[in-house]
Amino acid sequence: MTLKINEYLLDCRDNELATNTIKNYANTLKRLDTWLAGKPLTKESLIEYKLSLKESGHYKLTTLNQKITAINIYLNWDNKSTLILKQFRHQTTVHRESINQNEYHRLLKYSDGELRLLILTIGNTGLRISEVCALKKSDLEGRVISVENKGKTRSVAIPVFVKKQLKRFMLGKQDDAIIFCKTQSWYRKELKSLSEPARIKKSKIYPHSLRHYFAKQFIKNGGDSTELQQMLGHASIQTTTIYTHMDPNELSDKFREIHNV
Repeated sequence: MTLKINEYLLDCRDNELATNTIKNYANTLKRLDTWLAGKPLTKESLIEYKLSLKESGHYKLTTLNQKITAINIYLNWDNKSTLILKQFRHQTTVHRESINQNEYHRLLKYSDGELRLLILTIGNTGLRISEVCALKKSDLEGRVISVENKGKTRSVAIPVFVKKQLKRFMLGKQDDAIIFCKTQSWYRKELKSLSEPARIKKSKIYPHSLRHYFAKQFIKNGGDSTELQQMLGHASIQTTTIYTHMDPNELSDKFREIHNV
């Protein structure tokens, strides 16, 4: 155990915090401790955990911030205020940088094996990292796969050329074998390692960036935003519009294409 959970909860009870509050603190910290799996508590590991919560797609923004608050209160108690996390701002005002088409192809060029297949799969399906890591060999047999998230199920098609490469990768393995069997943390770290050879800012290389790339390419190629909403598994069309947001460079390129006479 990395965190001093029992000692902290005892202190919470001594300070007469509400039972439900203590229960929520306990659940949040136990999940974090399980995720850390004995690793040291650092700012880097906390930020990685924070992103994994968001990218899992299991929580609303308010719930995510409640979890961050619970973690920050613990950090203050443990005299680790330098590790305190920033809360997520409302999605409509935040547009995290994501990769463009040239950068996507450079990621493919400088990656190989399992990592390249992960990039190829998310870039051509828009699946979340948690959803990709749940794929099994048997999922490659049907025309579409059923993806469950937030209690809802949606159908996603994996392009034939991607499916062929995944099948080749899984040759000789059992039907129930997981395709991407490493941890999400491992994939994030390996993606970041492509920053230098691919000449891409580290801040732009993360699993969800590939999901954003898929969304932008879908719209660019004439796809409908309502269809995209269904493919990505968004409850609200407003969330989908965030994924298709263009950065200043992309907007500049668009304006250069305009020739109104």
